[in-house]
Amino acid sequence: MVTWLGTFYKMAIAVSPAVFVFALTMVISFVTGNPEDLFLTSSIRGIPVRFVVLTILLATPILALPRLLTFTWKITKNRDVFGYKLVRANTSVDREVSKLVVWALRPLQGISLSLILAERFLGLLEFSTGVSYPRFLVSMALLFMGGAFTSVFLSVVWAFDDLGVRMYNSKTAEVHMPGSSIGTFLPLITGAIGVFGLFHTHLPMDALTDLLEIVMVLYPSYVFFAVLHHEFIARRSLVLSEKLQLNRVQTTISQI
Repeated sequence: MVTWLGTFYKMAIAVSPAVFVFALTMVISFVTGNPEDLFLTSSIRGIPVRFVVLTILLATPILALPRLLTFTWKITKNRDVFGYKLVRANTSVDREVSKLVVWALRPLQGISLSLILAERFLGLLEFSTGVSYPRFLVSMALLFMGGAFTSVFLSVVWAFDDLGVRMYNSKTAEVHMPGSSIGTFLPLITGAIGVFGLFHTHLPMDALTDLLEIVMVLYPSYVFFAVLHHEFIARRSLVLSEKLQLNRVQTTISQI
């Protein structure tokens, strides 16, 4: 009983920022009279539905992590990927992930990456068809197409970080964390490109409003995604580590 209460309290604290932002979204919806397309939905009832569907979409690949890690190991086994190989750190791995990572860094990774994927997809679609699509389609692409790929990609990258998998450069003997080199800079840079495009095509105030809505829409689901991912890794770290038969290297880890 005490264990269950402790687990519930821990999870409640972990998802508290997501609950706060979700509740704030609902409050703003009521206060503003529920205008059309507020927070990428046409009704207040659409807000919880969208949250549940998006959270399920993001969390589903976590259940497939054993197979995803096995598949990743097989295609990268003894191969250089941009000059790097996957290895196991020859140091102890801290299984705890800071609240800053779960509440800020990882959700921002997901939001920025899904933003650029949706923006590029819609840009390609509009260029090929010559049609300017409505905001509803933009939101659906952002929520589902971007989220589907992002969840699979970041599930693997975050798992590498948490399981002590590193990227090793045999020429320079440098070892980097995948989450620092791939899962951080790539989404943040590409997300910045998407934000620049948003400001380029909208008035500054409209762009800020749209950006704030996008963050409020995606943030709760991505926090739940990050929390569930961390709990899954913490509980099944030994099983998941067995899926990665990687060599160990004796070198200093450089976190970029």
